[in-house]
Amino acid sequence: MQSSALIRRLAEQLMIRDLPEEGAQAVLALRYYIVCRRCEHDPLPELERRWGTILPARCFRRVVEAIGHLWPDPFAVAPPCCPRASFDEALLAAMVGAASRRDRPQYDWLTAEMLGHDSREMIFVALVDFIRARAPGTV
Repeated sequence: MQSSALIRRLAEQLMIRDLPEEGAQAVLALRYYIVCRRCEHDPLPELERRWGTILPARCFRRVVEAIGHLWPDPFAVAPPCCPRASFDEALLAAMVGAASRRDRPQYDWLTAEMLGHDSREMIFVALVDFIRARAPGTV
């Protein structure tokens, strides 16, 4: 691959529709969560309607709070209408996928360069709790 093609490929932003379903849903929920917080609305009632119960909404709030406290730079979130995922959103989708498979080595590979062990652990546990809360009969 030529260097210009490689650079172009690395700079491409994924389309939300091309993300795995659970990763795309987490990205869209994050966008909704951020919009609500900026408008001083509680996002939990809508997330509860989305997932059918309050537990996944509360667990997702823990994911968002953990990322907000532990991410080394501001987490880039695209506007709700944007069809493309920011690089951070694409990483979140990949993290959700790894956590849903309980693939800790993949999760660590995705995040080790920017998060220390304790931070990775806290976010991983929050993601696994969220995924378990969304799955009927596993909590």
